[in-house]
Order: sequence, then C-alpha cells, then structure tokens
Amino acid sequence: MTKNKNYKIICNISIFLRKIILMLQKTLLFLLISSMTVCSVLAQTTENTASKTEYLPKLDGSLKTKVEFDLEDSRMRFEVRNARFGAKGIINNYFGYRAEVDLSDEGRIRMLDAFVKVTPVKNLDLYLGQRKVPFGTDYLRSPVDNIFANRSFVAKYTNDGLRDIGFVVNYRFTYHIPIDVWVAAMNGTGNNNPQWISRPNYSARLLFEPIKNIRLAGNFYQGSTLLENELTMYGGEIRYQTEKFLIETEFIHRHFTDTSSFVLDQYGFYIHSSYNFYTNAEMIKIISPVMRWDFMGRETDNVGKTAERITAGVNFGFEPKPFKAEIRLNYEKYFKKYFPTHFDRFTIEFIAKF
Repeated sequence: MTKNKNYKIICNISIFLRKIILMLQKTLLFLLISSMTVCSVLAQTTENTASKTEYLPKLDGSLKTKVEFDLEDSRMRFEVRNARFGAKGIINNYFGYRAEVDLSDEGRIRMLDAFVKVTPVKNLDLYLGQRKVPFGTDYLRSPVDNIFANRSFVAKYTNDGLRDIGFVVNYRFTYHIPIDVWVAAMNGTGNNNPQWISRPNYSARLLFEPIKNIRLAGNFYQGSTLLENELTMYGGEIRYQTEKFLIETEFIHRHFTDTSSFVLDQYGFYIHSSYNFYTNAEMIKIISPVMRWDFMGRETDNVGKTAERITAGVNFGFEPKPFKAEIRLNYEKYFKKYFPTHFDRFTIEFIAKF
C-alpha cells in the first residue's frame, strides 16, 4: 500500500511539473511574439531615417484555417492547420537571420526555421542552423504558398522528415542562363533533434532556366535517418509559369533499408496547374481554377501505386497578389487509398499571410 501511495504521489508530481513546463513554454512563446511585434512597430516608425543596414527584425506570419467534409462517412471537422509566426532581418551587409515557429502544426507547437545566414560575396549565401533540406519544389513551399488546401503526396510522404539541422550553401550564377546551385550537409536526425552522428547526410539541388518562363530542377539526397539506413533520394521537376498560368510536375524516388534490413523503393509524382483571372471588383481580385493529379507507390514486391487522387478547386484572392488573403474550395477524389486519412473530401480553407 505504501509503495502504491508513493507511486501515485510521484505520478501526480510528474503531471504537475509537465503542466508547469507547458505553461512556461506558452508564456515564453507569447513574450517572444510580443517582443517581435514591438520591434516590428519600432522598425516601421523609424523606416524613413534608417540606414541600409536594418537591425530590427521584421515580423511575418501566416494562418491556414479550414473545415473539411468526409464525403464517404458523412463526417466533418474544423481545423487550424497552421499558425506560423516568424522574424527575419540583417545585422549588416554580411549577416542575416531567420526564426519561425508554428503554433499549430496539426495541433503541435514546433520550431521551424532557426538559422544564421552569411553572405561573404555577391550571389553566395551560407546557412548554419535548422531549415528545410534543399530538395524538391513542392516540399520547399510554405503551406500558404501551396495552391491547394492539402499538400501533394510527394511533399507529405515521399519527402517527409527533410527539415533538419546543418550547413547549407547556395550560389547563383547570373550568366546567359540563370543557374541556382544548392548543397547541404545535415544531421539526418530530423527537426529539433541535434544528435551526435558519425557522418552527415548530403543533399544537392540544381535549378536553371534554359528558356524564359521554363524552369528545370534536379535533386539528390544521400545518408540515413533514425529509421532508414542507406537512404538515397533523387528527383526531377519541370515548371512553366507566366503571370497568369502555371503548370508544374515533379517526380521523387526514395530507396532505403529499414531497421529490419528490408529494402524499400518508394516513389511519388504530381502534375498540377492553375490560371489566374484578374478582376476589377472591389472585393475579389483574383479567381484561380486549380487542378492536380498525384500518386505515390512502391516498387518493392511489385506493389505499384498505393494511393492516387485528383484534386480540383477554385481559389478566390482578396488581394492583387496571390497567397495574401484567399478562400479556397477543394474537392479530392481518391482512386486508390493507403492510409485511413485517404477518402473523398471537400475542403473550405481561409488563408491569411502578413
């Protein structure tokens, strides 16, 4: 009886301490956002007298809120998908920084970007800290910059876990054909997880525009993760974009050995398109029909496609620039389903970016 009583006391103390820690985290987060807001206001009031070197951070953020309807089981849910707040700025001509937190990443609080950027010479940037690994276009987009309410299979599953801590180099060649080169060395242990490693994972990304409005990209990643050994990923992208029209496609292949020494080969693909109709209306400035076909699959054991769907919708923009203030209507039709979350659905989403 005494042991059980002592165990209950210890459990109650543990629960109480966890609540205190959670409360302190939220309090510190509130103070951080409040301080960034004050700094942003002070920066705006001194904008006319400020020199080219900007010492005060600039506050930014984005919100994705939505309501979804399960068209197969007659269910629905309201969700705050993302509530991101960040600060960025420069210290002088050589040093800059970025910090961002998501207050509601599927219900969790997560630190996202946290890095220092050094620009020793023109067109060369060095990043040290936490950020997304330079691999894949759809994955590198922020949630509000995606033209759909839900991410593609490539971004959600195939490229999952590629936010990491490490060192990234970016160099931009500005010759007849613009070329953008990214190389990175990362821990491979994931978001907010600075573990000791024997050797880093490596990533490379190359982007170039051979013709106006056409961009080609290639990606490569090699290393290991906590659940994957001998991981190798590669992919390619093609995009054609004008002021009004966008069509883009991307393919990613992922090869690895799991913890039970089972070799797996996975892949993902999407092609999506949108067209912006600009209006002279007072309220709605842009109307954008959107369409996407995407699938993912597994080559191991000749499984083939594991999930496939078509997404169709229309986005209503309330600002002259896309992704600032939008209402999105999306319908998703599944032809193959892999996870319990794969079902036909209709989504209404509100977007705010500031």
